[in-house]
Amino acid sequence: MSKIWVTFGLVVLLAGCQSYRDGSARTVGQFTDDVVMESAVKAKLIADNEIKAFKINVEVNRGIVSLYGRVPSEAARSKALRLAGEARGVVQVVDRLTLIAPE
Repeated sequence: MSKIWVTFGLVVLLAGCQSYRDGSARTVGQFTDDVVMESAVKAKLIADNEIKAFKINVEVNRGIVSLYGRVPSEAARSKALRLAGEARGVVQVVDRLTLIAPE
């Protein structure tokens, strides 16, 4: 088995254990779904030529995607929110992006 799959398996197991410690009711399956969704959203943002250079952090909890970071325009903000919403399984997108003036 490749190192990547072993590492992924360990991360899922450890993260699943942590989700019970913090008192949340997420199951390991829900956590795994959120991790996959987060990766899909990040991939969409990176692949887009218009916004790939901007640092946008993605957090997912039970299908709710939150985008954090700085964008140079309303167009970039709208596009990032739209791309995040297109990812499979996304229930809602929360906009925590900050508009900055281009230098």
